[in-house]
Amino acid sequence: MKIQKIINDAYEQIYKIRHNLGHLYKFLIFITPFLTVAFYFAFVFDYLPPEAAAKYGALTLAYFIPPAGKESIIPLMLTENSIGPPLPAWVVGSTIVIMDVISSAILAYNWWFAELIIFHVPFLDRGYKRLQRRAEKFKKKKLLTVSLLLFMIIPFKGTGGISTTIVARLLGVRAKKTVMIVFAGSTITTTLWILWWLGFLNFLKAIF
Repeated sequence: MKIQKIINDAYEQIYKIRHNLGHLYKFLIFITPFLTVAFYFAFVFDYLPPEAAAKYGALTLAYFIPPAGKESIIPLMLTENSIGPPLPAWVVGSTIVIMDVISSAILAYNWWFAELIIFHVPFLDRGYKRLQRRAEKFKKKKLLTVSLLLFMIIPFKGTGGISTTIVARLLGVRAKKTVMIVFAGSTITTTLWILWWLGFLNFLKAIF
């Protein structure tokens, strides 16, 4: 009997530990992206002179407000204007990619939180269920990853890290894969926009 009691107590302790570790893991997954972007912004603000830092902060916030996007924010960051002096290309590129990836990670790895909100709002609940039914038709489509990557790369209105993540999660794409798609697409698009604006792609005019 004593042995059985020891086994039961040990099992209960193991269960409690696993349960607590599960909550700790969810908490770390939730808070890590916020801490990452906070440390990055602190580094950039410390690196940039005051005028450039003010411009950087304003345009970084504007990036999340529609209809602003890479096609408008990147040129404003790279040129001298009424907002402030031009920002270094590496700051511009890394900031855009990090913001896309971090916003994607927050949403993708905490999709349960987004669904918790959606399911408690009647209109969102019904709309979300309709989207889920429509998404079922596309889950088994070929080249799904490539399609999502192109959706992230092509700068149409409404495309970006957050919208790509929402579409990917609706289609059942795993969180890790979703973030990688956003990272790859953002890196490609951001690099091309910066190279084009700085004149490195001017040779294409002669070809076309």
